[in-house]
Amino acid sequence: MRETLAPYPDPATRESELDDLAVHLGGEIVVYGASREHRPLRALRLPGPPGAPRVLCSANIHGIEYIAGRVALGLLQAIAAREPGPMQLHERAELWVIPCLNPDGYARTWADGGQGRLAALRANAAGVDLNRNFPRPGGAGPSRLPGAGSDRPGDATYRGPHPLSEPETAALDRLFTARGFHASVNLHSFMGTAIPARVTDPAAYATYTALCRTLARAQPRVRYRRLAHRIFDTFTGEQEDHQHHAHGTWAVCLETFPLRATYGQHLRAPSVFWRFNPHDPQPWIANDVPAVVAFLLAALDLPPPSRASRRALPPAP
Repeated sequence: MRETLAPYPDPATRESELDDLAVHLGGEIVVYGASREHRPLRALRLPGPPGAPRVLCSANIHGIEYIAGRVALGLLQAIAAREPGPMQLHERAELWVIPCLNPDGYARTWADGGQGRLAALRANAAGVDLNRNFPRPGGAGPSRLPGAGSDRPGDATYRGPHPLSEPETAALDRLFTARGFHASVNLHSFMGTAIPARVTDPAAYATYTALCRTLARAQPRVRYRRLAHRIFDTFTGEQEDHQHHAHGTWAVCLETFPLRATYGQHLRAPSVFWRFNPHDPQPWIANDVPAVVAFLLAALDLPPPSRASRRALPPAP
């Protein structure tokens, strides 16, 4: 019998929620591309003051990580409720929100009731881990570290035949090229960490340390640790690295619903879906929307990343 994924919405309801928020907030739905299975890739654009910088909150690049999309929509709902922090962000920037970067993976996870192999529920329709499919800065070679990406089809971190081989990643790259974003938060689950773009430039590294501290201080319930190192780190084809180094964007991966919480929910989860997603998303929305806002607001006070922090970097050993 198919497992219910309530309170998480089916794909059509998720899209309707975005449409309703666009109408309520006076925003614009932008279709910036199509998925491997021809589903529209949709963003909600909220105009800011004339000439305002653009910022992005995106989620669900892995199909199974439904909680990430709930946090992204939670940001829009907080603006609709006129909460002070989100309203300040709205007043200072042109805000883009993409609740689902991987609609095929989301739809497959829904159709399968969250059951099955992680590789099948995480990837796009071609079996590619989209967050390993971005170019590695400076032509860095692939890492052999666990989880850094695999060349074998069927693996949970299969990086695809070449960078930007997938319509979902290529469309997001074109959107960054066309629009230019000053800052970006990419939402995932379930590590409970903030993972900034990998940089070795001391000034940029210190800036990301400060940005992640600001992010954590804004979290009312659980404060996430920063996961980064100037030397013992590697490029894996993730979007925050590409956004920083190729597009001059302050970018961070925010892993919501931390490990302790997921094992507190289930020592042995009934399905892989409930390892990645809380039964009650609301506490994590309330915890992580302020973090998203804090990071983006703090980044708006900075100039774009300097060329020094974006120069070609060698692969980590």
